[in-house]
Amino acid sequence: RPSAVFRYLWAFHDAEQEGLRRAGKAFIPMANEHLRGFPRLNRDFLAFVQRNSPQTTATLDMDATLVETSKSEALYCYKGFKSYQPLNTWWAEQSVIVHTEFRDGNVPAGYEQLRVLQEALRCLPDGVEQVRLRSDTAGYQHDLLKYCELGKNERFGRIEFAIGCQVNEEFKRAMAGVEESDWAPITKIVLVRLAKNHPAIDWLVEMRRKIANLAPMPSM
Repeated sequence: RPSAVFRYLWAFHDAEQEGLRRAGKAFIPMANEHLRGFPRLNRDFLAFVQRNSPQTTATLDMDATLVETSKSEALYCYKGFKSYQPLNTWWAEQSVIVHTEFRDGNVPAGYEQLRVLQEALRCLPDGVEQVRLRSDTAGYQHDLLKYCELGKNERFGRIEFAIGCQVNEEFKRAMAGVEESDWAPITKIVLVRLAKNHPAIDWLVEMRRKIANLAPMPSM
């Protein structure tokens, strides 16, 4: 019945939090007891997925999605139309949403992104040993970058990340000030133990030979 559904959904609303909202300011209401139940349910779901398809790595992709709406209470997003803008955290290896936070359209995508990442990390099930983070330029925030680079998360330590940066004039000047000799490729060596007759060994030997015979790249 519509009235029963209305009463159920109304339990998730917190009128006191709405009283803290200020016109023209980004605002995310604190979750009440009912809303806090969703992460607990999602953790159980993620644990079930992990038991059936274990993964030791979690590559988390954080991104906000604009959802256009005609609701009178909705606020305008940066593209000029009324919308909501939930921030989602996607686990690439498992193809599931780890965490989502519903937001008004005027809330910037990177608003409190570190807090959201920390909440998402707490949702990851047992068996995950390494976390990687992907984000667009909304994630280019010093507190978020330092948290990942300095390994401040007690469970996962350092979090490798690929985060976009806006190419503005300050960025261009900083890049122009780097000497050509200081540029170097980023390489990562991963040690893997293979059986003596594993077919990948022949492929690795051949690739090593080809790389050794490559001509050096001309200087720019």
